[in-house]
Amino acid sequence: MKTKLLLSALLGMAAWSFSGVATADWDTGACPGGGSAPCIETEINGNTYHFNGTGGHAGIWHGRPAAEGGGDFDFSGDDVDLSCSAASPNCNLTLSGQVKKCQDSNGAWRIGVKVTGADVSPGDFLCNFITVSGFPWYSKDDSITPHCPFEDDCDSFIPYDANASTYTGNFGNITVDASLVGNLVDAEHVHGVVFTPGVGANFAFASDFYTCSETGNCSITGVLTVDNATSLDVQ
Repeated sequence: MKTKLLLSALLGMAAWSFSGVATADWDTGACPGGGSAPCIETEINGNTYHFNGTGGHAGIWHGRPAAEGGGDFDFSGDDVDLSCSAASPNCNLTLSGQVKKCQDSNGAWRIGVKVTGADVSPGDFLCNFITVSGFPWYSKDDSITPHCPFEDDCDSFIPYDANASTYTGNFGNITVDASLVGNLVDAEHVHGVVFTPGVGANFAFASDFYTCSETGNCSITGVLTVDNATSLDVQ
């Protein structure tokens, strides 16, 4: 019998909680344009920040700008559906994370996302007994096989494309436990997570959870939208 876990605040980067402290700050103002490297830009409280397209800030994880309180970017969704076979809670979940740009061993630019924490709250009574762990989770280029491992390695991050309107990658390793019923997801990963940058930036999930041997059990669907910034853009 299928069960459903509704996650209503996913990918919290303040604490998607994305709860680690960023290791570098942002430059003020909008992306200057014309650079050969990716420029990542955010708008918060009417103020715009970037780490630029000239190669600066490369290889460094960034959460929210210090001028806006620091922390990480939060993404949330109120109808994220996790279906398993052992329990049926409806929960609120906040995940948190950071972003970076880096050059791989061939000199090509890639975009990395790191999820660093989670907070589960009721929802249903069973939500009091659910924990989410396995952090940090990392994004990975979905064309790389085998999909495991998931690690802080620029060669495995998502390729940068100056003309892209979305970026697609896998995420792992993810563990979900419910103490009343046992383990639901054990060091697994999801496929084909789509990040749409810009105003109302969001992550869309529609995947089973897979082990490293690519066997699936639970599944997740839902869209998580940035809620502590107006935008998060890749240019």
